[in-house]
Amino acid sequence: MSGSKEMLSRKAYVVLRVVLGVFCLPAPALWAQTGQSDRGPGQEIHVTADSLKVEERGTKVEARGNVELKRQEMTLKADELRLNRETQQAEAKGKVSVDDPQWKMKAEAAQFNLEQETGTIDQGEIFLEAGHLSMSGKRLEKFSGQAYHIDEGFFTTCLCESGPPTWKVSADRIDLRREGEAILRGGTFYLMDVPVLYLPYAYFPLRTERQTGFLFPRFGSSTKEGFKFEQPFFWAISKSADATVGIDVESRARVGLFGELRAIMSRDAGAEIALSYFNEGLRKNEDRSIGDRTIADQDIPKDRWSVFATHRQSSPLGWKTYSDISAFSDDLFLRDIDTFILDSPRERELRSSRYASSRFGVVRNWNDVSLQGGWAFHQDFIQPDKHTLQKTPQILFRGRRALGETPVEFRWRAEGVNYLRREGADGLRLDLRPELFLPFQAFPYLLGSFNLALRETAYHLYQDEGSFDRNRSRQLVEVRGNMGTSVGRVYDLGASYLRKMKHVVEPEMSYLFIPGVRDRDIPIFDGTDRINRRNLLTFALTNRLWGKFAQETTAIPEDRDVELVSSANVGDVREMGRLRLALSYDIDRERKGGDSLSDLDMNFRLTPVDYLALGFDTGLNPGPWQVSQAAAVFSLLDPRPLTHRVLDRDFMRPNRLDLSYRFIRRDSLAQLADNANLTALSDERLLHRNVVGALGVNAFFHLTDRVLLLYDTSYNARDGRFTNNRGGIKILSQCECWTLSFSLKRSTNPDKTSFKFSFDLLGLGSQNKELFK
Repeated sequence: MSGSKEMLSRKAYVVLRVVLGVFCLPAPALWAQTGQSDRGPGQEIHVTADSLKVEERGTKVEARGNVELKRQEMTLKADELRLNRETQQAEAKGKVSVDDPQWKMKAEAAQFNLEQETGTIDQGEIFLEAGHLSMSGKRLEKFSGQAYHIDEGFFTTCLCESGPPTWKVSADRIDLRREGEAILRGGTFYLMDVPVLYLPYAYFPLRTERQTGFLFPRFGSSTKEGFKFEQPFFWAISKSADATVGIDVESRARVGLFGELRAIMSRDAGAEIALSYFNEGLRKNEDRSIGDRTIADQDIPKDRWSVFATHRQSSPLGWKTYSDISAFSDDLFLRDIDTFILDSPRERELRSSRYASSRFGVVRNWNDVSLQGGWAFHQDFIQPDKHTLQKTPQILFRGRRALGETPVEFRWRAEGVNYLRREGADGLRLDLRPELFLPFQAFPYLLGSFNLALRETAYHLYQDEGSFDRNRSRQLVEVRGNMGTSVGRVYDLGASYLRKMKHVVEPEMSYLFIPGVRDRDIPIFDGTDRINRRNLLTFALTNRLWGKFAQETTAIPEDRDVELVSSANVGDVREMGRLRLALSYDIDRERKGGDSLSDLDMNFRLTPVDYLALGFDTGLNPGPWQVSQAAAVFSLLDPRPLTHRVLDRDFMRPNRLDLSYRFIRRDSLAQLADNANLTALSDERLLHRNVVGALGVNAFFHLTDRVLLLYDTSYNARDGRFTNNRGGIKILSQCECWTLSFSLKRSTNPDKTSFKFSFDLLGLGSQNKELFK
């Protein structure tokens, strides 16, 4: 062959393919669909066809018949292809298709620029894998970046194998911006190919990431609040800040507004704040809404509000500031109101808490020394707030230092607190605790330590209060000793998953002595103010099982949203199980002829694999051999990877089952379990019931690929009744572009039954928030 033009016939093509393999051209990425592509310049494009024509010294290539162009994971097929290496222009005709892990395309013809990543498609279809977005039109233009223009086209996120999509939006003109927004003119919204809404001009957020726009409303019903409607609006302020605001209407209770702002100011600073306001003008017979008559303040105001806020910030000088705010208009707010915004783990925890706490302050660490200053305020949901102590402020300084070249270590802890409340004793308290710590080795395998601490606690009360002295101090001595050892044996199992196992036995003996002091003439602010005499020997035995797992190559799916439950600990060394037994012997009680043995504490943990956990903690009274308290947990996750990605996060969570049980036997304070309000205690209350006997079940299950089930319950075994029952179902459409969620909840405090319903078009105005958390 010679000259500036060469022609390869079908026969020559076969020789070329067998002998030379492929025709290779260095070129930049072909129509990269994401800004994160690593397909850089200088990489090869492979072209094969029935016939190839190379012109002008290889700068122009023309291929005909079964054309196939490959570049890394991208494959383009067409009947004809023309490529100009100098201008990077390419033109494909006849059954054009592109197959790429991130996107797909079909068209009658396409022209594109490899370098500028722009092009035009005639009678084409494009599918973007990341957002399950399908779009087609008479003519599609792709501009630099992720920007498109479509004439006489439509888009949808439905993945229907046959038949019309569940929903789609068509328009005369559609502009898809690189920010993930769609603006259309002359549009129509279709359900099952039936036009239901005319859209002369409309805007849609299409990406699964944060996008400004209205979220789908939520509906519900309650036996107390009536029909419920929530309409949230999401505002993507910037890449590091967003907000959610909305309106809440409950036909027989209230009308309200809520809002939440989240921001990350820098790598070292972030904050969140959530506000809500409700007007109870629609409520009637509010006295019937109170399910717990032991609460001191049972008033339900007409205007109700809540504030949640948190922030963390670190300065270049090492100072860290923090704040956690929780405040409510009344003590029944969290029991009554369950809104879109009040649905974080922190809020759910507060619903069963005695106090709502707000704190803020500053922390500074210097290696083994730390300084912390802060304020703490508490809202009591049971007793009157006028008796609740507030810390304004609290300063804590602690650290440790080695004494020269000796093994002795000097430790210290100094705390000053200013306690304030409206009624009752309050004042200043200074607590100083210097300590000497000496570790030692008695024998090669016997280690121990000795601690000697002096403690001075000084008080200054702001007013005379009963029998308390305004200025008082208390001195204590604390003596501690500890001795123990550790012996173990390694078993070489040689299994494919668990290679080795180590059994470790740790016997331990400790001693604590604190002399008794007179402290009845000082107030009780917290546990520091009452430290009883101690003369205790404690014996403990711990058994541990450690496992060394085989190094395995775990296939991580290209789609990062796919969840692998059991891949984190492959090839590591971790504790698989632990059993600890501890018993204390009271020397003073033995001398006085009393019960000298404490409860036998048993702590058991078992995690043989990542997806299975079992825990058991109990206290056993060795006198009557009765269980005084117990807590058990069982957790099981489905270890199978979820290989099919959908846009709804709930469907990307594995099956899970959690069981829990808590038990506390009755004692002299058992009546506080029924009535924690000290001002309303009755001597006539029964003292023969156990304090706690509660069973909890939480189950999350994929019934099918399209149906999720949730069941969450709390059963009071002491009273023989359910205190909380919640069930839910979530349905994913066959085309994976919408979900329906139903949940039913029955609670006893307050006594009501509520129903919630939500509908989401996935990828279109959906916040993609997990409903079943």
